[in-house]
Amino acid sequence: MPKVTEEHERKRREQILSAAMACFARGGYRATSMEDIVRESGLSVGAIYTYFASKQELFLALAEQRTAEILEAFRVIYERPGSMAEKNRDAVELFFDQMADELAPYCRVSFEFWTEAPKSDALQAERARLCDSIREFIMWTLTEARQAGELRADIDVAAAAELILALDDGIMLHHVSGVQTIPVEALKRAYVAFLDNGLAGPAGSLTAQAEPRPTATAATEGRARNT
Repeated sequence: MPKVTEEHERKRREQILSAAMACFARGGYRATSMEDIVRESGLSVGAIYTYFASKQELFLALAEQRTAEILEAFRVIYERPGSMAEKNRDAVELFFDQMADELAPYCRVSFEFWTEAPKSDALQAERARLCDSIREFIMWTLTEARQAGELRADIDVAAAAELILALDDGIMLHHVSGVQTIPVEALKRAYVAFLDNGLAGPAGSLTAQAEPRPTATAATEGRARNT
């Protein structure tokens, strides 16, 4: 028998997860069966069960994979050179990029995970673990912003992180469920304004706005030119 390489196993696992993502996004967790995933993947029943013992196990793996991917993307942003404000700006862009049409399946599966988690101890425990990972990351970014003088001194970092986590989840859920009536670009501008006006220190911006606000001197000069 030929030896199954780690690369082969990785690709097979990815094939199964991709099929499960398509099925869960299309029909929802409850309405999707393992038979649906088998058909979507083009693999045999035995091949599917070799890697995942149940539909719930597949669902958990998808949630873990998506969280790991997005956290890694954010880590790449924050590990490169630049100010915290610039990194925060790019992180906001990345968050709202998730609402693009091509990433809609990821958003819908995230929504499914939210609705199904309270019905299962295993899903709820995994949801709590993944939330903890994201919460800790947000707290780290806020702590770094505070050290850089970009966060208001009176802000409770833990409470602010919880608020941002809830806000992000709420935006995503509204987007996926179809109740969001504001265009994504307008929503992003309001989100940035909230961060800057609610959390930023007096010395600057948390998100390094592309067009800096005019100083009093610049505004006075502009009025003088127009008279």
